[in-house]
Amino acid sequence: MFKKSCPLILVCLLCAACVSKPGASSRNNISAETSGSFFQSIPGENRLVFIGAAGRRSNPKETLQLALEDAARKAALFQRVSGEYAVENNIGSGAFDYSHDTYTALNYDIEGSKQYVESLKYDADTDSIEIDNTFFIRTTYPAALPVPVGYRPRYSGEDNRPDWVDNLPREIDGYDAAVSYSGRLSSLADTFTNSCHNAIFALIKNINTVTQSSDLLYENTGSLFGYKTANNNITYSYGTLIGFYILDTWLDPKTKWVWTLAIAKKSQ
Repeated sequence: MFKKSCPLILVCLLCAACVSKPGASSRNNISAETSGSFFQSIPGENRLVFIGAAGRRSNPKETLQLALEDAARKAALFQRVSGEYAVENNIGSGAFDYSHDTYTALNYDIEGSKQYVESLKYDADTDSIEIDNTFFIRTTYPAALPVPVGYRPRYSGEDNRPDWVDNLPREIDGYDAAVSYSGRLSSLADTFTNSCHNAIFALIKNINTVTQSSDLLYENTGSLFGYKTANNNITYSYGTLIGFYILDTWLDPKTKWVWTLAIAKKSQ
């Protein structure tokens, strides 16, 4: 004979099932204003910090795996990344004779990045948060920076704005440093990724940038004088980074823009 179950017991069982889901976190849905310390990734002794992001999926295990793979890509970027950044501006003599084109490319071991997943250490309960349906995992990787970093950011205001957003730190010996940002994209995970990539391009532009400018005079039958002028300006940057590392990330709670402070081994 079946016995009637107590409603209280059913409620408790449901709650326990929710807590035990893989990748669940007691810090889920944390506000952007209080997430500053989570995104600080200052390395420790023989320990680097890589943060991965992924849009929330219906399957918690899949969400966790995607976030770990994103953190592993940061480890691959740390080993070596090459990039190109080009901007072309064309300005003509007419009021609407203007064009602006940007070309970017990154080259790193994307496929090989999955090998780092097994080496990442984390606690899914204490090292994860969720903001705007985006799951973040904070992992550590057994490696060290080429030169120890003593820099520590300072935060102020209600939104915990770090000082490096307004003033690029100059005391990071042995490294080129850059601050980048990304406006809000379709997802917060994409915004974090874009800000990271922009930091790579910012560092590459510091390494090697070439500018070429030329003035053109060409025949144009539609012009009163038969000729028009145009200025073509191309800025091209390229380079390879070793030891690319994100020291800190800040999410603006108002605009949801993402700011990134990154370093790479100083180029020779």
